[in-house]
Amino acid sequence: MTKQSSPPAGGHLRYYEQHGISPVRYEIADLDAHFDRRDSLYRSLGLPPAAFRGVRVLEVAPGSGQNSLYVAACGPQSLDLVEPNPAARRDIEAAYTGFERSHTVPTLHAERLEAFEPPATFDAVLCENWLGSLPYEVDLIGKIATLVAPGGLLVLTIVPFSGFFPNVMRRLLALRLIDPAMDFEEQTDHLVDIFGPHLASIKDMTRSHRDWVQDCLLNPHYLNVALPLDRVLEAIGDEMEVLATLPCFTPEWRWFKGLTGSNRRFNELTNEAFRENTHNFVDYRETFAPREAEANEPLDAAFRAVHEAAFAWQAAYEDGASQQMVAANDQIGDLLHDINTGLAEIDSGLAEAINELLSVWSRPELEPATVRDMQAFGALFGRETVYVSFTRRNRE
Repeated sequence: MTKQSSPPAGGHLRYYEQHGISPVRYEIADLDAHFDRRDSLYRSLGLPPAAFRGVRVLEVAPGSGQNSLYVAACGPQSLDLVEPNPAARRDIEAAYTGFERSHTVPTLHAERLEAFEPPATFDAVLCENWLGSLPYEVDLIGKIATLVAPGGLLVLTIVPFSGFFPNVMRRLLALRLIDPAMDFEEQTDHLVDIFGPHLASIKDMTRSHRDWVQDCLLNPHYLNVALPLDRVLEAIGDEMEVLATLPCFTPEWRWFKGLTGSNRRFNELTNEAFRENTHNFVDYRETFAPREAEANEPLDAAFRAVHEAAFAWQAAYEDGASQQMVAANDQIGDLLHDINTGLAEIDSGLAEAINELLSVWSRPELEPATVRDMQAFGALFGRETVYVSFTRRNRE
C-alpha cells in the first residue's frame, strides 16, 4: 500500500515529526455518523457519491486518513494519498486495517507534495486544512490545481482572518500561560485543563481536546494557516471556477443563457460575497445579514492587523525581546478596541465577548483560572474552516 520516499522536514511537518504526532484524528466510534457528515459536506459542495465513483481521486495531506474512508467507500477507480508525516501514515494504515466496507484500496505516497509527480492528472483532488498563505504554500495551491484533469473537481479549505481571530488570540493567551520549563506533555495537559471549558462549549466537536491543543495552541506554525479566498482565487487562476462553498455565502442569480465565457466574473462575485460576510465568520453560532463590502473593510483590516501583530508578538516571545512584546501587546489591545467598535454595530453579544477578551488581555499578569473561566469569549469560535469546491473547464 505504500510507496517509500524520504520527505524533507519543515514547517508543520517538522513540528509533527519532532513530537511524533498527527493531532488531526476524529472521534469516529460511530462510523455511520462520520460517513453521514462527510456525505453531507461533499453533497453541499456539489459532489454526491457519484462524483467519486469510478474516477481517479487524489487527496493531499489526508492526515489520519479517516476522511478518505468515505471516498474509498464510494468506489473510485483509484485513490492516491500523499502524506509525508510518518505518524499520520501509521494512522492511515490503522484506519484501513479492519475497514470492512467495500472500498477502493488506496495508494499511500510517503512524500511531500513538492516531490509528487504523478504520471496523469486526477478527476477529483481534495486538500483540507493544510495549506496557508505563506508564499511557498500559495505556490503549492497552484500546483494542486494543475493536478486536476479537464472537467475535474477540486476541494480546498480556506481560513478567513475574521474566522481565525478567536483562535489567534487563544494561541497568544496560551503562550502567556505555559511555562517553557515544562516538557511537551506537561504543556499539553496544562492547556487542556485551561481551554477545556472553551472547547466543551463547541457543539459537535469531532477532535479530542488534546489533539486540538497540540495542533493549535502549541504548534509554532499555527498562525501560518490563515488563507483568505482572494489568495486562493489568484493562485488557481481563471481556468477554474467556484462551484460551491460551505458555509454557502454566495447568492446564485446567474441566468443560464449567460453561463458561457470566462469564469473570472463569477469568481469575482464569490469574492465580493466573501467580503460582504466578513462579520459572519467571527462566530459559528450566529448568522447576520450581509453588509456592503465597504462597510466591512475596517473590520477586515483590523482582523488582518491582529494576525500580523500576533506574528510580531510570537516572534518577540520566542526571542525573549520584552520591549517588542510590550509594543505588540499594546498594538493588539488597540486593535481589539477597533474590533469591539466594529462588532458592536452588528451584535451586542459579539461586543461582550471582545470586551471580556480585552479585559483579560490587558492584565499584566495572567492567571490560568482567569482564562479558564471566560464565558462570553470562551464560547466564541469562528467559522475558521470554510470549504470551497472548484471545477476545471472541460478542455485540454
